Amino acid sequence: MSESAHHFASIRDPGPLRAPKLRLAAWGLVLIGALTFGGLLLGDHQSQERAWSSFLQGMLIPTFIGIAALFFIAVHGVTNAKWLIPLRRLMEGLSSGLLLTLVAFIVLAYFGSSYLYDWIHLSGDAHQHLFHVHHGSKSSMMNWSRWVVTNAAIILLWLWFRYRLVRLSVDQDASGADIRARHRRISIAFLPVFALGITFFVWDLLLSLHVNWFSTMWGVYCFTSAVQTFLCVLILFMVWLRRGPMNQVIQEHTVHDVGTWMVGWSCFCAYIGFSQYMLIWYANLDEETFFYVIRGQHGYGLAYAIEALIRWPLVFLGLMSQSLRTKPWALVTIAIAALVGNWMDWSWIIMPAFSPNEYRGPYSWQELGVGAGFAGGFLLLALRFWAKNGLIPKGEPRLLPTVNAEHLH
Repeated sequence: MSESAHHFASIRDPGPLRAPKLRLAAWGLVLIGALTFGGLLLGDHQSQERAWSSFLQGMLIPTFIGIAALFFIAVHGVTNAKWLIPLRRLMEGLSSGLLLTLVAFIVLAYFGSSYLYDWIHLSGDAHQHLFHVHHGSKSSMMNWSRWVVTNAAIILLWLWFRYRLVRLSVDQDASGADIRARHRRISIAFLPVFALGITFFVWDLLLSLHVNWFSTMWGVYCFTSAVQTFLCVLILFMVWLRRGPMNQVIQEHTVHDVGTWMVGWSCFCAYIGFSQYMLIWYANLDEETFFYVIRGQHGYGLAYAIEALIRWPLVFLGLMSQSLRTKPWALVTIAIAALVGNWMDWSWIIMPAFSPNEYRGPYSWQELGVGAGFAGGFLLLALRFWAKNGLIPKGEPRLLPTVNAEHLH
């Protein structure tokens, strides 16, 4: 009998996830990050600038994974999708990283913003000369107070919706109630907040590194990276837990569905990346093309070509086979490769703003060290959530039918 033919009369609750070794490793990553960041801050101005640019890149780890996890939960709640129910508690744990986003943003805003953004503390003519159109709406909008208030409000809204969605799911463990109607209403309200929020968030934190540059596709470009990164991390946890406490819950059809999402999303990444480049190339306006000119020389162009090949054709071709989408080794290999590609993409976005004439690679010890700290902090938050709330939505009445693949018939 194949694995997909298994039929369960009941599901064994795997209970809370302890994982003391992983927790210890996460604390080790946090220590590495703290030492790296602190050491850079003790250096000269260039070293301090490197500390904060690395901080910004590392901050994307919990932010992109967390907001993409919440998006995935919400959009499937709106559509009443059943396939992800065995993975819902995993996704809820991965959304815990948004708590770290709030702390990181506060630190960045009050201590590091002046190192990253030329416009942030300028005023008068010194501020105006940064913009293509003087005294325009963009120059009026780009000031520190507006920047802090807008992004703090966005993060707090994300966290409020996360609390509502996750609390509804966790409370169901005790009540066993049907939460679909309330979950759908909250999800519908969240999705426009998510779309507008992530657009303004990446405009303010990433696009404004070159404050005169603009792209109407920037929000969705970063959104594609966020979801692909989240799917990769989900795969790593799914494969690991499937060999242990969740071996009964995560069946072959669920693994296959996640692999299919990876294939489809790789095509979306390619489409958005090409569309943004094509529109700017076709218009050939100086205030748009300079972004790509800087990132097409001194080694940055080659790095972008490599990460683009990783994020689309490697993922697409590597998981094109239906059978490979259920093979742990194939999924893990592709997930790790795609994580490498997305880390390269974040570096390609950020680092040329500070080193336009000399290539600054994504795997320098500064970026890796600070990024390790954020990865460790994200892991600690996720492990804490799973230790407290378990690994499955055990009160969900559709869990057992979904594990038994009844939704496929």
